[in-house]
Amino acid sequence: MVRIAPMKAHFEKVTPGSASLLAFERVSFEFPFYWHYHPEFELTLIVQSHGQRLVGDGIGDYGPGDLVLLGSNLPHSYRSGPVRTDTSCHRAIVIQFREDCLGSQFFNLPEMQSVLRLLQRSACGLSFNNSAASRAAATRMMKFLSCSPAQRIVELLAILVLLASEPNPVALSTNRVRPMCRVEDQQRIDAICAHLSEHFEEEINYAKLADTLHTDQASLCRFFKRATGRTMTAYVNELRVGAAAQLLTTTDLSVLDIGFRVGFGNYSNFNRQFKRIKGYGPRTLRRQFLSQARPEIDLSSEPGTGDRISAMRN
Repeated sequence: MVRIAPMKAHFEKVTPGSASLLAFERVSFEFPFYWHYHPEFELTLIVQSHGQRLVGDGIGDYGPGDLVLLGSNLPHSYRSGPVRTDTSCHRAIVIQFREDCLGSQFFNLPEMQSVLRLLQRSACGLSFNNSAASRAAATRMMKFLSCSPAQRIVELLAILVLLASEPNPVALSTNRVRPMCRVEDQQRIDAICAHLSEHFEEEINYAKLADTLHTDQASLCRFFKRATGRTMTAYVNELRVGAAAQLLTTTDLSVLDIGFRVGFGNYSNFNRQFKRIKGYGPRTLRRQFLSQARPEIDLSSEPGTGDRISAMRN
């Protein structure tokens, strides 16, 4: 996982109405970059998608079965590539809830101490390993949207209890990042990241990008470095390595061909950047991936699909 400095994040207002939690299926042809935060805790299960997950100051890859719990006001974004067929979508199940959703003192009960510790640890974001507990939690999340309002409360507690028993969840950020929410900075960061995500396979024209944002290249580079803690070149390399990792684990293309396809001009630079970002080489990833891959999620009770975001409130 790559550690980054916090970017300026957009505040997202979650509106569950009279409900104590919000649950929805996120279905789209692409999960675009959207750096945001909200006071609600968030559970996200990736059903069908590959890409990169940005949480606080950390970047990591995600794929089907990825299960994450994010703490209150923790800046985050999922960023996928577009699907490669006309009939496929990126899909995720999302549950958002406040710590006081069951009353201000509920999680302070002696019986809930393990869950309280889980919620406290989620301030840095938690990714759950491929354990029996996390698989059971994922199975419950797959059925969550078909539950009645009362059942959703019971199921949320069951999911949290299961995740609290996970012995070694992976922290996604080194510390609790304070959100920084100047609207103009948020809009500029979104515009820059959207452009880089769309064109990272090409040679990036930074001067042209600066013109579209009505600034000069030097100012643009300084702003991006201030906001993210790294240069745009480093960020583009992370995009390219993330795309390469997907191709390495989902295709039979040669490592050399993949390096060129994602925008690296020569193999040595591709291999060097991949090792710097991932900690191991592309050939190592290809050899090890299948033995470590998550099992397929049972989609027999999956919600309906479509290019939408459908909300279900209890």
